[in-house]
Amino acid sequence: MNPTEDRIAEAVEAASERIVKTLCDLVAFPSIVKSDPREAGPGERDCQLYLQKRLEAIGFQTDLWDPDGPALLAKYEGRPGAHKGRTFEGRPNLGGTLTGTGSGRSIMLTGHIDVVPPGSRDHWASDPFQPVVADGFVRGRGTVDMKGGVASMLMAIEILKEIGVDLAGDVVFTTVVDEEIGGMGSLAMVDRGFKADAGIMTEPTANRIAPLCHGILWGRIVLDGIGGHAELTPNSWDGSGPVDAVQLVRQMLDGIDILNRRWATDPRKNHPLMDLPNQVIVTQIQAGEHPSSTAGRGEIVVDIQYLPHEKDEFGLGGHVKREFEAHVAAVCQADPYLRKKPARIEWILDADCAEVPADHPFVAAFQAAAETAKLSPVLSGFGAHSDIGLPTGLGRTPTVNFGPGDPAQSHQPNEQVSIRDLVDCTKAIALAIHRWSGPAA
Repeated sequence: MNPTEDRIAEAVEAASERIVKTLCDLVAFPSIVKSDPREAGPGERDCQLYLQKRLEAIGFQTDLWDPDGPALLAKYEGRPGAHKGRTFEGRPNLGGTLTGTGSGRSIMLTGHIDVVPPGSRDHWASDPFQPVVADGFVRGRGTVDMKGGVASMLMAIEILKEIGVDLAGDVVFTTVVDEEIGGMGSLAMVDRGFKADAGIMTEPTANRIAPLCHGILWGRIVLDGIGGHAELTPNSWDGSGPVDAVQLVRQMLDGIDILNRRWATDPRKNHPLMDLPNQVIVTQIQAGEHPSSTAGRGEIVVDIQYLPHEKDEFGLGGHVKREFEAHVAAVCQADPYLRKKPARIEWILDADCAEVPADHPFVAAFQAAAETAKLSPVLSGFGAHSDIGLPTGLGRTPTVNFGPGDPAQSHQPNEQVSIRDLVDCTKAIALAIHRWSGPAA
C-alpha cells in the first residue's frame, strides 16, 4: 500500500466502534416495507432524515423527496422498475452529491433502507429493531439486507473526509425505498438524475465483488378444478366432476420439477459466475375451500430467475415469460381435463438484471482495492435480484454489488452481520473511492 492507503486502512480500523454504532442507529428505525405499496413503513422517513443529517455534516448537497409513483408509471410503463399501485407519501428517497475538483471520475454509492417484516417475534432471540452487539456480530432486522452495507458506504466517505483525503471526482450517495417489493425507488432515483461514472450497490455479497445479478419474475399459476364432496363417490371428470385441484397442483409441481432438471444443464440458464442455474422456485401454494370438500381451485406462486443475456427488447424477462407459459401449456396437454380447462398464469412482477463486464476499468480498480483490504478479488454472481439493472441500464452508471454479510442471512430471523465484515467492507469501499476518483489535483 502507498502512504495514503495505509492511512485509510488504519483510520477504518480505528473507527470500528463507530461503524457498529452507525449500523445500530440504522437498525433501530423500523423501516419496514408494507405489502400495500401505498402505505409508508413506520421508520422509512426517519431513517432517511438520519442519513441526510449525516451527509450534510460532511458537505453533501442533499435531496430528500417523495417520488411521484403515478407519474413514473406513466413515463416508464412496460420498462424496468415501473410498477402499478405505487405511491410514496411518507416514503422518501435520499440523494446527495459531494463535489470533487471536477477532474476525476465520479462514483455512486447506493443502497436501500427498506427491510422486510421481521415475522413472528417468537422466532427472534431479541427485539428485531433493538440491535444487539455480541460475540463479534450485530443482530437485528436489516443488519445484512442491507443496512450493514449502507452503514459501510456512509462510514467510508466520512472517514475519507475526516483524514483529509480529497477527491477529484464527485461522490454520489443515494438510499432508496421500495426495493423489497420491486425497485421503483431505484427507478425514481435514476429518473431524478443521480448517476456517476461507476457505482457500488452494497447488497450483501460476503464482501465479494458481484458484477452480475439475476432478474426475477413472480407469477401465479391458477388451476381451476371442480369442487365437490370429498367423501362421496365422484362422477366423471368430464361430466359434473368433481376434479380435485390439489391433484392438479401436484401435476403442475411435477412439471416444474421437469423444467428445473432441464435448465440445470442448459447453457442459456447458467453463468460461470453463478453457483446455481436459473430456477423456477415455488414459494407459495394454496388450494381448497373446506375440510370435507374437494378443492375447486389451486394456486402456485413461483419466483423465476433469468440472466442478462435473456432480457427482451424492453430490458425485461418477456422471453422467459413466454418460455414458461409454453411449458405450462405443455403440462396441461398431458391431462385431458387440463386440455379443456388449462391453467392460467397471472404475472405479478418483473424485476430486471444487469452485468458489468469483468474487464471494465472500475471492476479492475475495485478488485485492486479489495486485495489491498485483504479480501478476495475473485468475482462472483449475486444469486438473488438486486437493483443494479436500473443505474447500470437506464442511468448508465455501471454498478456492481458488494456488501458485508452472508446473503443467506437475508430475511431470516436473528439476522446478523459480523463486525469484521463491516470493517473490511468499509475499508474496501474507501480504498475503491480513492483509487477510482483519484486524489484532488
